Amino acid sequence: MANINQFKSCILAVSSVLAIISGAAYADAGEAVYKKNCMACHQANGQGMAAVFPPLVDNPNIKDNPEYIAETVVKGKSGAITINGATYNGMMPPMAYMTDADIAAVVNYVNKKFAGGSKEISAENVKAIR
Repeated sequence: MANINQFKSCILAVSSVLAIISGAAYADAGEAVYKKNCMACHQANGQGMAAVFPPLVDNPNIKDNPEYIAETVVKGKSGAITINGATYNGMMPPMAYMTDADIAAVVNYVNKKFAGGSKEISAENVKAIR
């Protein structure tokens, strides 16, 4: 009986470690996608460029709104938007060429890292948004 309990404890410990590692890998994937597809406009720090590219940092339009972020990535966005009192009237091209998994990873990265949110979106949710 002791061996079974030790085995169960070992399985639980391995599962916990794998969950932590996969979460970290998912965050790393989101950062990599951000650097490749988003950083040129929104900058490394998510601050954007005044009057040209809107900030992601402290942006109330995107905080804990992963569906909105994903839709913007998939379909693009044009026209005036106001963020923290500043108006931006540009165009973000659609990036539907990215995989659902990459879009989910970058949306979760942006929401957590820059907007300070906690909600996440899955690749399946992104697929439904398309």
